Formats: sequence, C-alpha cells, structure tokens
Amino acid sequence: MKYNFRENRTYSVLLLFISLLMPLSITEEARAQMFSVEENEPVRERSLIPPNAVYLGLEPVEFTYQGDVSDANSGAYAFDGPLLRMRFETYGFEAYIGVGGRLTGIDDIGYFDAGAKAVRGLRLVRQPGFQFQIPLQIKSSINTVTNNQGVAGDAQFRQGTLEFGAGAQVNARLGQQVRISAAAIPNYGFSFATGGIFGGQIYELETKSRLYVDRVFGDVGITAGWDYGFKRFDVEENEFDYNLRSYSFIIGITF
Repeated sequence: MKYNFRENRTYSVLLLFISLLMPLSITEEARAQMFSVEENEPVRERSLIPPNAVYLGLEPVEFTYQGDVSDANSGAYAFDGPLLRMRFETYGFEAYIGVGGRLTGIDDIGYFDAGAKAVRGLRLVRQPGFQFQIPLQIKSSINTVTNNQGVAGDAQFRQGTLEFGAGAQVNARLGQQVRISAAAIPNYGFSFATGGIFGGQIYELETKSRLYVDRVFGDVGITAGWDYGFKRFDVEENEFDYNLRSYSFIIGITF
C-alpha cells in the first residue's frame, strides 16, 4: 500500500516529535546515573521516586460531545466505558497507551490513544524525606475514536496534540520502604486535525498519585496509583468538540 503523506502528515509529525522527546528528558537524576554527582547519596534517595515503573490498569472514561447539537454527526463519537491502560514512567520521561472497544465492553465505539512527554522538575523544597517541586513538561499525543456504525464523511475522530504544562508535585517518604507521590499539572496546546496542520486548541488537567513499596522481590518493588484526567478538544469542526474525563486505577512494578 502506498503511503499518503498528505493524509498522514499529522501522525508523521507527531511520531517524529515523540521520538525526539527521549533525549530532552535526561534530567539531573538521569545524568546522575551516568556521572557520579553525589557518591554518598544514591539516586533513588535524591529523588524519592523509583527510577523506573511499569503500570497496567483499568480506566473508566466519559467522552462527551460539546459542539453544535444541530450538526449531522453531533455526538457520534460519544461513549462511556472502560479502557485498558498501560504506562511507563522513568526519570524525566513518561509514555502511555490506552485501548477500548468490544474487548472492554464498549460495543459501538473503538478507542485508541498514545502519548509521551518530557518532564523537568524545579525543586523548591528538598529534605531527606520530603520534596516539593514544579514540574515543567512538553507532551505529544494521538487520540482516535471510531464509530463502528458508520458516520457521514470521515468515520473517525482523529486528533493529535502538542501541549505544554506546569504544575505542582509532592514526594514523601513514609517509611524505610514506603514512598508516596502526588502531582497536578494543567496543560495548554494545539490540536492537529487529520490531514491538516492546526485543528484547534487543547486544554488538559492531569492529576496523579502513587504509592511505592520498595524491594519486595529483591530490587523489584510494587506500586499502585490513581489518576484523574480532563481534556477538552476545541477544534475548528464543531462535530469534533468533545470533553474527555478519565479515572485510572493502575498497579505495577518498580525497578
């Protein structure tokens, strides 16, 4: 099949951008793993966050229409149901993927998203068992919703995003092997419509909390989290104006 760059340039640009996020995400903690900055202070003690974590969980989602109700396709992509969510988190870099459809109990809708972000934390308070910082991030994502019953014209909601955010994060140690983290980050950016350059604006709020229990199986720990997200797509075509609310319950391992 011949690749049509014009029709897929949004995804081409976004995937290229995501691939460039990894080098940008090398933070002070990541460099400390390559170059000994404070030899007497382990990296995980300096950050209060485990170096790497992998999560899997269930994410109930509400995708609601906010555009003109007189539009022929108004609400065609709306749904309410769970997604399967996978996440990878490491120093300065996070990536995620989510899928939903018949497999997760959503009969008429197919859903897919993927994204990555580079994060840099500006520490305001740094104590042995407590840290407060301002996370600064740049994020790119792809959201696709398909109506399996067929929609007039384009049968998919396809939006890519480029966002920038800043917020607040707290890390704390509760015991020798127990740590917690909580963060809230508002984001603003641009939405890329399929086949175009700029489709509109994107507003997003991310909140997350994590519980870490260290060294449960050797150097491997366990972790659990709860995330809340709100994303508003305000694009040129009214039929694609939607709000996305999500609630994630995830568990994983640290290493």
